[in-house]
Amino acid sequence: MPAEYRAYIIKIGDLKQDIRDSLSFIGWENHVNKDDIVFIKPNFTYPFYKEGITTNPVLLQSLLELVKDRASRVIVGESDGGNHSFTADQAFKGHGMPEICKETGAELVNLSTLPSRCIEDTIQGKKVKVQVPDLLVDGIDCFISVPVLKVHVMTLVTLSMKNLWGCYPDTMRCLHHKYLSRKLTLLTRVLDPKIVLIDGTYALDGHGPMYGQAVQADLIIAANNPVVADAFGSAIMGIPVSQVEHIMIAEKDGLGTTNLETVQLNDDWTKYRMQFEVNKTLIDNLSWLLFNSEVCAKGIMDSPVTPLIYGIAKKIRNADEQKVVDDLKRFD
Repeated sequence: MPAEYRAYIIKIGDLKQDIRDSLSFIGWENHVNKDDIVFIKPNFTYPFYKEGITTNPVLLQSLLELVKDRASRVIVGESDGGNHSFTADQAFKGHGMPEICKETGAELVNLSTLPSRCIEDTIQGKKVKVQVPDLLVDGIDCFISVPVLKVHVMTLVTLSMKNLWGCYPDTMRCLHHKYLSRKLTLLTRVLDPKIVLIDGTYALDGHGPMYGQAVQADLIIAANNPVVADAFGSAIMGIPVSQVEHIMIAEKDGLGTTNLETVQLNDDWTKYRMQFEVNKTLIDNLSWLLFNSEVCAKGIMDSPVTPLIYGIAKKIRNADEQKVVDDLKRFD
């Protein structure tokens, strides 16, 4: 763990300079050297860019330009969308990443196409298992998580730790949500993000992760620890971190702190604070079963009765939920 936890927040003026200043403040030179292989994980939970939903490609381009000047090799990666909804390659194209990577000299990797392994360990009294691409265990020197500042209807927030779930290469990772908070803690332990850069150009209020109210926040948040970053992001959104199970479990596991009073900050963070909330729908309440029972998840999402259940769900979706379904159908 770092000897000193550091976090940085700023209203965006000059985007690239602000990213450079944020990385400098958190001491990125301690983790990115000229011979290093750096892996960057954006949040591409949608097959094309949506404000407040996915990581801003303009921010990514500025970050890639900075990292490429320091490291020998830079890789941007994502897994296929959940439940066979879209491929990582479609998401790369929808965010303009082939062109951005060509300009910056970075590489694109679909994590779902790589060899992977299962890693099992005990997290806070529960034995859990995650699937991880071999590249992220053996083939990189520094992991950078680049999530969006947004809420999540099931986990309250989706920041740097939840962003790691997209490294799980199985498109049917939706069947493995049971003990998700402990699995996210295990992923955080294994992948060990050294740098977090939270994209707050647009933040997401109201629902998440795939729809909600996009709020133009024009913020960058950086930290040298994922637990610190997520506690900070939660505080900025007005979400009590004590209610975010996966962050609290990671803290108990010794992966960082949620106590911002012990973190070296560049500014008074309270002047940036907003008040977001999470509003569940009928579908969300029913989906609670999928997050807590692998048997129910399998029966509902991957069984002979799945078409019937999806037909029933269609009748009770709200307009936002139906819009997501319609968008994803374009990528079937």
